[in-house]
Amino acid sequence: MEARSLAEALKLIMKSRRWSQVKLARELGMSQVWVSQVSRERRDPGIIKASRLLARVGWELRITPIGEEEDPLKRRSFIATAASVALLPSAKVGPYEDPHYLRALATQLRTTRYEIGGVPLVATALRHLGRIGHSINALDPDVQVASAGLARAASVVLYDARMFDKAEKAGNFALILAKRADHAEDTANAFELLSQVSSYRGDHRRAAMYAQRGLGLPALTDECKARLSVRLGVCLAKTNAGGTERRSRNLLDIAHGYDGASSKSGAMILGSSGIVLSHLGHHEEGERYLDEAVRRFQGLPLLHGLWLGESAHAALRAADPNRAAHQMRAVARLSPLITSCRFDQKVDEILAESARWASVPEMREAREQLKAVQPSVKA
Repeated sequence: MEARSLAEALKLIMKSRRWSQVKLARELGMSQVWVSQVSRERRDPGIIKASRLLARVGWELRITPIGEEEDPLKRRSFIATAASVALLPSAKVGPYEDPHYLRALATQLRTTRYEIGGVPLVATALRHLGRIGHSINALDPDVQVASAGLARAASVVLYDARMFDKAEKAGNFALILAKRADHAEDTANAFELLSQVSSYRGDHRRAAMYAQRGLGLPALTDECKARLSVRLGVCLAKTNAGGTERRSRNLLDIAHGYDGASSKSGAMILGSSGIVLSHLGHHEEGERYLDEAVRRFQGLPLLHGLWLGESAHAALRAADPNRAAHQMRAVARLSPLITSCRFDQKVDEILAESARWASVPEMREAREQLKAVQPSVKA
């Protein structure tokens, strides 16, 4: 069984497995609208994304040579196989005992979440968590580290869906695995994740505690130290404790003293610095950092949308309704592409805080656009 286009492949999968578009969308981690558009050839996700999505349902994309007279559209050939080459586990162990396979699954979860949000991935994340419980007793530290990475990826999906208890449980499991493997960087990553989960729950003191525990680890890489420092700075700025400004500033200095961070880490450090400065009342300086984070996260709808939301929120704290309205319109354009309870919550907060400027024409228009695309927050 083979297909000559992605649209044909999706139709064959649904027919052979008796799946509806909703079921196929769930398995792919996409929306039903996306499946419908691709099936009708109204949308082309590209070869790389098509290959990654088909791997989730046991299909492989093969590129085959063509003759000079053959239709270029036939360059893509979709052949049904047991699993894609990219995700093919070792024949000597089960899939969830193969560190390369585990890392591929974690990358899949992260990449898809950046594109569409975590809500459509909840079932997949929980399924992966259920399959890696045995890793806690694994003899191979590499399996434990890879399982910790998958547990973290699943945890982020869950807190993006506001399933905080499950997200924290997954984060603690990642922490245990990293500690058992004696892997300092993954232990630090687990503490950073747990700090994020607590912060989104509104428990900034607990979030600060996790960040401090991470910073207390020996032999931290400079990048881990920078990320944890700015994370602690955000937590302290939101607690409004005495002496917050001076300590938060010192933490930002530490974070910005390291310029070798990955592009994503660097953007996160800039954006988080903007949040800290906004909460401390340094609005212009904070806006510059947030604008740069927004620019760097273009192309990743969820992260771009979340940082746009933070920028709009910061403009409201600065009593700048015109700037806030500009950012809110950008958030409204992204909203239909994202299925994330965290994103929806941020939009609800923006709408609540912007209400006092509803009589300003630009703000009124921005609020109407945002309301038109905003679903209710899922608890």
